[in-house]
Amino acid sequence: MKTHVYQAAVNKEKTQKHLLGRVIDTLFGGSSSQLVLQALGDSSHKAKPEELERIQALLDSLKK
Repeated sequence: MKTHVYQAAVNKEKTQKHLLGRVIDTLFGGSSSQLVLQALGDSSHKAKPEELERIQALLDSLKK
């Protein structure tokens, strides 16, 4: 019996960026800020304190 090993042709990060770009374009009219506001304002999926700290650190670095 011959076994086959399958491997993704595109890495996870590249796929995520591509799909996220399409979501932003189609669902949020090209506005990444609307995506973020929707995601963080959703009370059914509250961000954990550690996640908020990472988000704040990213925002701080983007302001510089």
